Amino acid sequence: MHKSIQILLMLLLAMMISPTWAEEDTPANTKAIYYAIEEPFTINFLNQSEQKARYLQIKVTLMAHNQEIIDSAASNLPMLQDALRTLFSAQTSENVNSVEGRKRLQTASLDTVKTILEEETGRDNLDAVYFTSFVLQ
Repeated sequence: MHKSIQILLMLLLAMMISPTWAEEDTPANTKAIYYAIEEPFTINFLNQSEQKARYLQIKVTLMAHNQEIIDSAASNLPMLQDALRTLFSAQTSENVNSVEGRKRLQTASLDTVKTILEEETGRDNLDAVYFTSFVLQ
């Protein structure tokens, strides 16, 4: 009986140690990689704002932890720009005038970019879309 308890304790100890070994086998956490879309998106809200001149200018940066997805975004840039421009143009100045509206637009932007990358490359592991500049006039 004493021998079986020793074996049981050794097995339990081995199970507690093995996750540490598994962590050593995986690569260290990769750093975030950013890709700034250089050209800002400028949207005219003239039709959506009762013929008052209103403009929205957004600068977009993508973030991932995988260089391949950033490279895919760069190689599919014209498609991403078109899709984002279409998304931004569909907004109204009232929609983007609040923090909640901007967050919804940011989430919709991430979903839009991920969908395109999935269709084009089979990967959608983009982590975030950031609005590095957001000017509404």
